[in-house]
Amino acid sequence: MRKLGERLHLAKIVLSELKKRPLGRTELEKRTIRQFGTHSAFEGIFRYLVQGGYIAKSEGRHRAPYMITEKGLKLLEGL
Repeated sequence: MRKLGERLHLAKIVLSELKKRPLGRTELEKRTIRQFGTHSAFEGIFRYLVQGGYIAKSEGRHRAPYMITEKGLKLLEGL
């Protein structure tokens, strides 16, 4: 299990990238891993953010880009 500080740092990177603009999952993962973390660490935090309602698909289609939600913006402000 990763340290809490590392998970929060990963969450901050993901949310910050999505605040700039909506991104597809693959591009979001590449940008996150380039800054910090691994594939498995990204998977865990990504799943947590989606299930928690912090990020969501911008459309209903299968490969729609993800965007930050109002709940995600509030979390980002707190980080």
